Amino acid sequence: MRVNVVHAIVGQAWEVDLDCPTGTQVREAVELAVAHEEFVGVDLSGDETYAVWNQEVRRDHVLQDGDRVEILRDLVVSPMERRRMYAKLNT
Repeated sequence: MRVNVVHAIVGQAWEVDLDCPTGTQVREAVELAVAHEEFVGVDLSGDETYAVWNQEVRRDHVLQDGDRVEILRDLVVSPMERRRMYAKLNT
């Protein structure tokens, strides 16, 4: 089965397509991705959250053929704080 794993930080993104056996879990796909040459320089803390097609899932979520696994990062600025900053700029 084919699975796409992506990770992005400000100004940089990594993406790899993997061939995984049926029954692969999110954590297993991420481990395979991080070991792949496309993910050179990615430093994961182990506390990351994951999503499949923008829906947050647990690490033990079983993937389906064609799934896109997203390694989520912490927000740099919360949406509420961002709105406040934007409002100050426009007053």
